[in-house]
Amino acid sequence: MRGVDRKSARVTAACVVALAVAFTLAGATTTVAATAGSSAARAAKAEPSPIWGVTVDEISRLGAIVEGLAALPERPTTRVYFDVREPSSYYVRALTQIDSVSAVMGELLDSSDERAISVAAFQTRTESYLSTLAGKVDIWEIGNEVNGNWTGTHRAVAAKLTEAYEDVSAAGGKTALTLYANNFGPDHCGDGAGELTPIQFSQRYVPGSVADGLDYVLLSYYPTQCGGVEPSSEELASYLRELHGIYPNAALGIGEVGLPRAATRSTLAKAEQIMRWAYSLHPGLPYYVGGYFWWYGAEDALEPNSLLRGALASAFEAESEALADIWTITP
Repeated sequence: MRGVDRKSARVTAACVVALAVAFTLAGATTTVAATAGSSAARAAKAEPSPIWGVTVDEISRLGAIVEGLAALPERPTTRVYFDVREPSSYYVRALTQIDSVSAVMGELLDSSDERAISVAAFQTRTESYLSTLAGKVDIWEIGNEVNGNWTGTHRAVAAKLTEAYEDVSAAGGKTALTLYANNFGPDHCGDGAGELTPIQFSQRYVPGSVADGLDYVLLSYYPTQCGGVEPSSEELASYLRELHGIYPNAALGIGEVGLPRAATRSTLAKAEQIMRWAYSLHPGLPYYVGGYFWWYGAEDALEPNSLLRGALASAFEAESEALADIWTITP
């Protein structure tokens, strides 16, 4: 989730005490290019399927979260934010329970936490999480909003996502990379032309072996932070076609959407409208899998009496209808 202004107080505190990023890169950043292993990578991948996603950024009310997930009309994929300050063992109990009602995507490092950990420390963290949680995570998010200008130097971010990709791939896990879709909003969603778009970052900083081997490439987008622009299905399809040229073997989708804060009575109508818009997108591409992964899913939609509980269920149904022309979805 983008920057300090979009994080809860818990994550903001982690950013304030950020550690210095220290690392050494051997040579210049690798530009995306075709690799000799592309055919093998393609052959090894299973056919993707639609993803009905929601993000859980806190697990304090685990029982309620699991009940909320189980009540959804489609089997969800729950994207769990892994707090940069917590050891892998902290999530064992939660993922064991969530895994009983949902697939799991593990977010190894949120964009707001990028500056809080060095490349070497992130490698150690990734290896620990893989060792502890490998049997409980279906997809590993190796980088989040990696082109955002609040994440630190592009070289450091690239080094981390590359390290995570290599570690997860070596362990036989599925990988996902989330890019910040600033291209849809005016002036790169107010961040200026100096902030790289998903395509620019991918071309300059994602090694060819990573681009060729990723299982999922996702876009994060917050309309209220991007001039209120909500791209149409056609506009989304046009951009995804360009991304597909860079990531030819990856399924594409939306990896994060929502409001910058948990929904309240005053923001409920806007939250419902954004949720309807996002989960109803239908770009009509055979490699599009949906996702969306509403941020603040626990607070907004899964816990008892949460304001968007019914809206998320309706959104899952809308996604099924929107993607029915691409995928065969059985009740």
